[in-house]
Amino acid sequence: MNLERPGKETLGETILRIEDLARRDPGGRGLSGRASPGALGPAAFELLASRRVAIVTGFCVRSAGIGETDGPPGALALAGALRILGKKTALITDRYSLTLLRVGAKHLGTPFRALELPELQPEADAALDRFVSAFKPTHVVALERPGSAPDGHRYSMRGEILDDVAPAADRLFSPDPGRGWVTLAVGDGGNELGMGGLRETLKAEVSRGDLIFCASPADHTLACGISNWGGYALAAALSLLSGVLLLRTPDQERALLAALVEAGAVDGCTREKGLSVDGLTWEKYAETLHGMYDLASGALSARKRGPDTSTGDGGGPWKST
Repeated sequence: MNLERPGKETLGETILRIEDLARRDPGGRGLSGRASPGALGPAAFELLASRRVAIVTGFCVRSAGIGETDGPPGALALAGALRILGKKTALITDRYSLTLLRVGAKHLGTPFRALELPELQPEADAALDRFVSAFKPTHVVALERPGSAPDGHRYSMRGEILDDVAPAADRLFSPDPGRGWVTLAVGDGGNELGMGGLRETLKAEVSRGDLIFCASPADHTLACGISNWGGYALAAALSLLSGVLLLRTPDQERALLAALVEAGAVDGCTREKGLSVDGLTWEKYAETLHGMYDLASGALSARKRGPDTSTGDGGGPWKST
């Protein structure tokens, strides 16, 4: 189908605009602005074809003894979108973020199956193996989850070793052609699980990159200014590809964030409780959510107004397989 519409934006172009919003780098970390664009469309196409998706998230802030506000909202946004599309979805995290995910899911009225990783690595490995055997994922998404650097440690952006509060889930991203599932990664600093495909080209652009940058690669890697934006962007792209608005409104996202903060979540940069994510106040953070929501909802509304706005493969440089 020819998707060129005189004076109108193709679906692929809209998805690229959504990705541009997610790639904003308000913290100046140097990752999202230097990663190659065009990752959102192929990643969304993969998830559209998924059947069973595991989402790994949760990044503990050691001084607070609990997970941060970046990660769970994005994971829940994506999980909610996948559920509406009829995909089986499960969450994987640790004890520091499990409560946040449960509170968030209860707030949204959409409980999800969740696996808590034991703190001892051999036990965590065994738990992951049992989970894979039972759930049989077709896709695994890592969203703001510490990933192992080449030395085997998980690091914060400050260079703190997090091994004792962040059991590794890298075995899910082992580049084994026989593993049976596709991997996707969303991150904003390079130290997140699955970002290893960007390590050699971008580690010099990230503070302490040679030390902290994850070594484990993903089949699809989405570098964002804030990881939550990546989860929201994937839900927005899936909305466009499916023809169904799968996004919660920014006001609903604010209520969710407030519930997580009430449950103890802290800002990963300030290490304090408050309606902020990675050092951005809610107002600044939400500007990107509003932009993505408006693009997705506007494109879907335009599609309903007449056959000239119909879409097929999205007009982007990617195809469904």
